[in-house]
Amino acid sequence: MTLRIAVLADLGQDTYHAGDEAMGHAAADELRSRGLQVLMLSRNPQQTEQLFGLDAAPALAFPWPPAEREDYLRRIRAHLAGSAELPAGDPALGLISELGKCDGLVIAGGGNLNSRYGWLLYERAAVVAIARSLNMPVVVSGQTLGPQLSAADTVVLADLLRAAELTSVREQSSAELARRIGVPAVRGVDDASFLSGGRTFDPPEPRYVAVTISPLSGSLENLYALLGAELDALHRQTGLPVLFLPHVGIGDEDGWDKSAHARIAESMSSPFRLMPVLTARETAALTAGASLIVTSRYHPAVFGLSRSVPVVGLAVDDYSAVRLKGVLANWGLDDFVLPLPGLQEGLLAPALTEVWERKEEVSAHLGTVLPARNRWSKQWWDGVTAVFSDRAVSGPPQDLPPVPVFRAAGQWAAAARALGEKFYAQSAMAAQSEAEEDRLGSYLAQAHGELASLRAEHRRLVNSRTVKTALSLHRVYAKLRRR
Repeated sequence: MTLRIAVLADLGQDTYHAGDEAMGHAAADELRSRGLQVLMLSRNPQQTEQLFGLDAAPALAFPWPPAEREDYLRRIRAHLAGSAELPAGDPALGLISELGKCDGLVIAGGGNLNSRYGWLLYERAAVVAIARSLNMPVVVSGQTLGPQLSAADTVVLADLLRAAELTSVREQSSAELARRIGVPAVRGVDDASFLSGGRTFDPPEPRYVAVTISPLSGSLENLYALLGAELDALHRQTGLPVLFLPHVGIGDEDGWDKSAHARIAESMSSPFRLMPVLTARETAALTAGASLIVTSRYHPAVFGLSRSVPVVGLAVDDYSAVRLKGVLANWGLDDFVLPLPGLQEGLLAPALTEVWERKEEVSAHLGTVLPARNRWSKQWWDGVTAVFSDRAVSGPPQDLPPVPVFRAAGQWAAAARALGEKFYAQSAMAAQSEAEEDRLGSYLAQAHGELASLRAEHRRLVNSRTVKTALSLHRVYAKLRRR
């Protein structure tokens, strides 16, 4: 009998996210290539069935406010323990039924096991709890842990990971966090590192620079024009047009990455092409076909590095830096991630110049690293399959082997490191404070709501005929007692 494995990735969102969908595709591909059936869990099962050609079932949406998501997880756990019952029609009941038809669960890769995306952390905790209540083996694959976690969320994360038979993380900092909370985790690569591509659109030229920039806000908005100027300067060196590849958005609609790209393009005089949001496989193929990648998002780096394409990363905050520096470090290139404010310090121009002038060296370096990364990925998914099927493997998955570091030669790199240390530390403190304040604020809002409800109930009772009659009788009785 063919085993059926449920895969939870962040699929079917209202706004399409190429990277999230890519990790779902990759996990499904790896499992199916090893003879397993797959059920995808999705926010939009109909869309996912069309895009994946696989069965899909509704994922479990959690509320965003911390107080509400913590309460929902408690209620689900109580139901699973038999100490309480969820109300009829609760979505968790449908998921319990769907998972009851499966033989295992894979939590596919992502960067949402943190307080920043706490509703997704709690969704995964609930789905894992349901799977374990059904005596189903669980694997957690290709994750970034944290970096920001409230105390309550840290406990939830630790419980989730301890319930898994295998866990892999995709950067050293996540492996260190796992050790701090007492959870065994293998350091590996992102699930979508070796995703097979789809059909491609004809690029404007046989060769191009792929650019993916997420929307900027606040004081960073003035960097759009600076980015445009830097891309013009890059064109003067390379002669290549820019292909703007959005990873988040809705087709041809404006917004998200498309809006950011349009803002950059407004200030450019060199050739460019603004692409719509494509499917994950199409986006991966076009990104990997570039001569150079410039990105503030994570998955363009994933898609490019495994095809030996040089990458320059722009980290917009600490969370961005953890992931971008993590993925480039897996290939020995973490020198080539700059804090986005480095644009204002004139650091991006020399970084792009160096990468372009040394592109053959960079590609050759990536080519020497590739076999070990590819081998690790195959061994990991063999190990995952063995968890579900008891298939014999040569040994448990091991940490990613070390790689030679490809050092930047220019003085810009030291300046970028110094700026990054300050910028990332400030960003991390702000994000941690925001996570704690968000949790406190949600409990205060809940308490204020309960108080308002009690006051409204009090007013209703005071103004009710029964209470008015009782108070009137009480006043009459009091007068009679005084006589």
